[in-house]
Amino acid sequence: SRSLTIAGGAAAAGSGFFLTPVIASSKLSRRVPLRMMYNENPYGPSSVTRRAMRMAFQEANLYNMEPATAELKALIADQVGLTSEHVFIGAGSTEVLNVAALTYGRDGGEILSPDPTFEAINDYGKTTGAVLKKIPLQDDFEMDIPAMRKAISAKTKLVYVCNPNNPTGNITKDRRLRPFCEEASKKALVFVDEAYHEYVRDKNYRSMIDLVKAGENVLVSRTASKIHALAGMRIGFGFAKPEIVSALEPHMTGGLLNMMGLRAALASYRDNDHQLFCRKKNDEARKVVTDVLDEMGREYASSKTNFIFFHTGRPIQKFQAEMEERGVRVGRPFPPYLDWCRLTLVKPEQMLKFVTAFREVMS
Repeated sequence: SRSLTIAGGAAAAGSGFFLTPVIASSKLSRRVPLRMMYNENPYGPSSVTRRAMRMAFQEANLYNMEPATAELKALIADQVGLTSEHVFIGAGSTEVLNVAALTYGRDGGEILSPDPTFEAINDYGKTTGAVLKKIPLQDDFEMDIPAMRKAISAKTKLVYVCNPNNPTGNITKDRRLRPFCEEASKKALVFVDEAYHEYVRDKNYRSMIDLVKAGENVLVSRTASKIHALAGMRIGFGFAKPEIVSALEPHMTGGLLNMMGLRAALASYRDNDHQLFCRKKNDEARKVVTDVLDEMGREYASSKTNFIFFHTGRPIQKFQAEMEERGVRVGRPFPPYLDWCRLTLVKPEQMLKFVTAFREVMS
């Protein structure tokens, strides 16, 4: 009965047992597909974070978000060398993207971005009346910075850069991106989306948060959804000089943050061990994929993230269907690369299921 189900769930929560998505899927039928399409962290939150989430049940009846939000702002600000006045928290970095699109794109404001990239800011911008200007990536998936620079006009209100880029997974090197951001920010707000920042291990990559610290017209976003494995908790961050934060915060929807998400983020951002573990396992999983792609002569972008973008040589919808028949769900189409696939990395041992299915499909 429903009451027994609720009681059982409460007992499980009280006992300290949390069924993570990965554990849950292993308990179900083998027909449940392997999720390799949403760039989720297959390991789930750390034990420290899950403990904090259980403790948050004690605050479920309270409108206690403001103190927890202030505490999280202070923690995150300290970690990146800013003050709390430089930080605002959204329901995932998607809310940060949406608020920027609304503030700068409404009523015909121009949003400039590379193409393809993460589309949330453009998608929301369209609903606010923004004019979208998209600059194709170079053949090597690098952002075409000369073309981006040339495309900035008096109408441009926001320049969006995702680094590492999604869906390609590659980085724009610091020596290229930094001068562009410094120059472009004199003409428009530069929004740098660093959702996959924690996965990157490349000496040519640097965060643009120091430009925020220097007072530049730059907004950086990050998220607890990826390496912190809190996608379902919806916690994201914006970093900008206080004047920009003050302009954006009135457009936040408000009331979307929840105590469990806030407490989870507070615990996870203090848990460096879990981040190191997830990054190490992600590197191992990536090697499984690149080894088989190299063996089969398949082209792929140089990923620094928890996903990889590779050439299938066939329409992506057909490839999706064939892989799902074999129990693997892969990423959606990303025009104009309609015979390429964005593949989320899962546990190294789970990657073997992908390899088996991939070999069958490609043969």
